[in-house]
Amino acid sequence: MRVRVTTRHINNNRDPEKLKSYAVKKSKRIEKYLKSGAEACDVNFVLSSEKFRDTAEISINSRSLKAASSFETTDMYTAIDSAVDVIIKQLKKETDKKKTSKRRTVARNKEGAPGGTAASESGIGKLTNITNIRVRKLPEKPMTVKEASLQLHVSDANFVTFRNSASNDMNVLYIDDGGQVTLIEP
Repeated sequence: MRVRVTTRHINNNRDPEKLKSYAVKKSKRIEKYLKSGAEACDVNFVLSSEKFRDTAEISINSRSLKAASSFETTDMYTAIDSAVDVIIKQLKKETDKKKTSKRRTVARNKEGAPGGTAASESGIGKLTNITNIRVRKLPEKPMTVKEASLQLHVSDANFVTFRNSASNDMNVLYIDDGGQVTLIEP
C-alpha cells in the first residue's frame, strides 16, 4: 500500500508535516481492509484549507477497487478522522458484498442448477431443449488416484477431474449418493 499525502493552502500556524504524519498514521486503519499482499494499492490524501473550512479527501485506487471520501469541517484532524471512517464504511460494504456473492454461488453449486432434478427424473433422452450451458475450464493436473481422493475429501465438491499420472488419461473421481467413492476411466 502506497500512501501519498498532499497539502494545499495550509496556514503557517499549522505544521503540514504533523498533518501528514497524522494522515499516514490513520491510513493504517484503512490497510486492514485492503488486500495488501494481493495487489498494489494507492491511498491518496488531499488536505486543503480555505478560510474556515478544512477539507480532507481520500481516494483509493487499485486494480479491483476504487473508493473515495471527502469530509469538510473546521478542524483538520476531525476531517481526517471522519473521511477515514467513511472510507472504512465503504470498504466494509464492498467486502461484505463479495462475501455474500461467494456464499450465494457456493450454495447454488451445492443445490445444483434449477430444474436439474426434473431433468434427471425425466431421462436423458428427453433433454433436447437445453439453452443455458455453462462451460467451466478445469485444470489438467497430473496426479495419482490417491492424491485425487485426498483432494476430493478436502474440497466441498462431489467430484474431482484429474489427469491420471499412471495412464495419462483424464479421469473423474466422485462420491455417489450412497457415499461410495467411484473412479471413472476412459
